[in-house]
Amino acid sequence: MLSLTLNALLLALSFFRLSSAATTTSSPPASIFVYTNDNGNIGAGNQSFVFALNIDQSTSDVYIHMSAPAGNSWMGVGFGSVMQDSFMFIAYPSSNGTGVTLSPRVATGHNEPSYYSDIHCNLVWEGGLPNSNEVTSQGSASAMYLDAVCHNATQWSNGALPIGASASKTQPMIFAVGPGSHGGGSSTLQSDDLSAGIARHSAYGAFTLDITQATSKDSTTAGVPRPNSGSTYVASAASTSTPKADHNPASAIHGLVMCLSFVILFPLGALLLRTLNRVMLHAIVQGIGFFLVCCASAGGIVVSFAYNRSKSFASAHQIIGILLFLALLAQLGLGILHHRIFKKEQRPTLLGKIHRYLGPAIILFGIINAPIGFAFAGNPHLVIPYIVIVVLGIIVYICIRFGARICYRGRNAKRQAANRGGMDGYQYPQFGPGGQGPYSSGPPPAYGGRGDDVPLRPYESQHSGLGAPPAYPRPMV
Repeated sequence: MLSLTLNALLLALSFFRLSSAATTTSSPPASIFVYTNDNGNIGAGNQSFVFALNIDQSTSDVYIHMSAPAGNSWMGVGFGSVMQDSFMFIAYPSSNGTGVTLSPRVATGHNEPSYYSDIHCNLVWEGGLPNSNEVTSQGSASAMYLDAVCHNATQWSNGALPIGASASKTQPMIFAVGPGSHGGGSSTLQSDDLSAGIARHSAYGAFTLDITQATSKDSTTAGVPRPNSGSTYVASAASTSTPKADHNPASAIHGLVMCLSFVILFPLGALLLRTLNRVMLHAIVQGIGFFLVCCASAGGIVVSFAYNRSKSFASAHQIIGILLFLALLAQLGLGILHHRIFKKEQRPTLLGKIHRYLGPAIILFGIINAPIGFAFAGNPHLVIPYIVIVVLGIIVYICIRFGARICYRGRNAKRQAANRGGMDGYQYPQFGPGGQGPYSSGPPPAYGGRGDDVPLRPYESQHSGLGAPPAYPRPMV
């Protein structure tokens, strides 16, 4: 009797061990997408982007494995064929630089997706999952790895993933990676914040998954998909796709045009007025600068709506920019009104004085706002080259301004010295010291010797020749 009991116990233990081993070593059903990078779109070297999916039909939990080159600042996959109303898994390095943060997000359009707090995700560490939830640094083989489960994630605010009887064999999916070291920059995003701002993707693409092959009937067979070929993932029940490289030059154009306007064009327009006294050239150059600022401001507004951090227009760079644009509108109006009044009444105006001092203030704050914008856009490395260019521009401006003043004083002194002997530097021999005739002390009134305020006699005013200096024959040489 005792021996039978022991044999039964041993048999039960053996069956339990076999069942446990089968549970831990078997892989849940999965659909796996693999893109092997061969053109540098998603990173340096021959690296892969991997996304593996398993869905627990009984709980609507979604299990995922995702990996991408670590040179990218983030990686992401979404349900659907476009970004709008798509539920996405966005992963990026955590604050310590070696872990991974998973942020479930929903996009409202072709802009930065926002954190979706109604779906909760947890990272998963289990046997058979190599490099779970970490960023490895192994030279060209460095990568981000994510293994996680998102609970009740088949439905979200503006969409749902068909599962069960309605599951699709060609479910459209999208994927993307953020910019990083492979594009000449550096991956600077390291955060534990689920709402952390992410930069625009540097590459994106689309693929399809067979959801029927990725569905588990209950929790006993559900879990994070394991590698299906030794220690690697091989594409299964998924289409292939080649991502497209992406770059949005709008923010760069916005910054370049603004710097060109405030650092070069507006100061140049001021120089044309102060050194050459060319009002029309001043107006033309400042008008061109104002037009460029209008275009760059429109581009900046469009870019601002693409990112969560700038949608509210509450940053210092945006507030200063809006105030500067309003000040430029006021400056334009002041300049036009002052010019019209001055042409009509030939007198200085208060509007002109305000215009004169408001212009330099606008230029100054415009120059200051640029480095604030560089930092806001995540490009603080541009501040030092910008400061060098501004300093050189100030030196050139000062040299031209004071050089023109010195030249003007020199020309004025020569003109005054030449006019001391007669009109416009010409001494008529019958006038002035050493001359002969009754007007040796100076020209008669008709010749302007007593000033332009002496009118000609009525007869002389009708005959222009009578008011001019007499002509004398020149001796033959």
